[in-house]
Amino acid sequence: MSGFILNANVYDFGADAGAWRAPGTQALDNLDEAFWRRIARTAEDGGLDGIFLADGPGLSSNPAIRPNRMVEPLATLAVVLSETTRLGVIATVSTGANDPLELAGRLLDYNLLSQGRFGWNVVTGLPVLSAQDFQVPQAPEREDRYARATEFLAVYRGYLAAVQQGSGFEHAGERFRYSVSAEELPTQGPAARFAAAVSPLIVQAGGSEQGRRLAAGSADAVFSAETVFEVARRNRQELHTMARELGRRPPVVLPGVHLVIGSTEAEAEARFQLVHQRGPEGYVLKRFASLLDVDAALLDLEAPASALDQLAGSTERGSAGFRKAITAYGKANGLSIAQLVRHFSGFGHQFFVGTPEQFADVAERWWRGDAADGFNLLFDANPLGMQEFVDQVVPVLRQRGLVAPEPPSRHVPFAQRLKELSA
Repeated sequence: MSGFILNANVYDFGADAGAWRAPGTQALDNLDEAFWRRIARTAEDGGLDGIFLADGPGLSSNPAIRPNRMVEPLATLAVVLSETTRLGVIATVSTGANDPLELAGRLLDYNLLSQGRFGWNVVTGLPVLSAQDFQVPQAPEREDRYARATEFLAVYRGYLAAVQQGSGFEHAGERFRYSVSAEELPTQGPAARFAAAVSPLIVQAGGSEQGRRLAAGSADAVFSAETVFEVARRNRQELHTMARELGRRPPVVLPGVHLVIGSTEAEAEARFQLVHQRGPEGYVLKRFASLLDVDAALLDLEAPASALDQLAGSTERGSAGFRKAITAYGKANGLSIAQLVRHFSGFGHQFFVGTPEQFADVAERWWRGDAADGFNLLFDANPLGMQEFVDQVVPVLRQRGLVAPEPPSRHVPFAQRLKELSA
């Protein structure tokens, strides 16, 4: 087994705004159990290691972009688990919209039901509309979000240790206070017994300095946004150093890549346009501007990417990790803002349009060069893009020794395997 990880970020219809109108796709497909069963089977049979569902605490559908998002990720992933035996599943869970003790109990149940194939992506954000749903007067600032998340994870780890050891649990912090006896905890149940061997995988995706500190101190895996090889390698090295200084195993680092595959470069470009041209007019520019928290009207599309440094808006509203990745990529490749907008196509991750062999070249360089432990894949359209990837790219990756030719004879649960890779 190579240790190279392929995880799919299944953004319901796909990462492209035109995905819900892709050939063969119906507007309500992502609310149909059959859609998720097909995703699950394609991913597992195709040699992928896991799938991840990005989400937020609230209804985020915008009918001007796509008719709907998926249902709640924990419910969606229950369907995926029932259809598969090896595939790992990672759900997004907000520390701003949950109680840590109540959530910990639910996560251990998922850990048991999945037999160690479950992980949770820790997000700290609480969008304005969601804050209203949870009767929070205003969305918290970044420092407050990460302070809450840090204590939230301390409660989670304390609860997990108490359940595993059969002891009571005490916590007295700035935001949370608990005093629970051993008799009140599920220390004798099957979830507790299983958690003693395998516990849920913890994933973190924040690219700000607060997010990196949280990842180094708590995460088993990191979804990163780095788009330049040298920057990605430095980020991975720094995360590993930070984790070791805290006495922890370094996390597995999986950069995101939004990709479209074709047998030739021309075919890949045509395939990209097939879906992309079906998206709403002007959406990509608006999405690009929102990632940077700048007014789209202020962008001089002919200016070099370095001009973005003078236009950057609030790091509280915009994504610090995506902003850093976007500007770094533009500078490193000498792109104009117009080229950069097209390149990111509405997302802040590395964007790839090309052949299976070309993607394999990128993957092999990043993995063998210690810039990544694998990738978090975003397909422009689902299940179309995923099917193309497993049919065309996975065989090439197998030929190069990055992906095993068949599942290993000794089954190691997804969560345990990723933790062991980080050792």
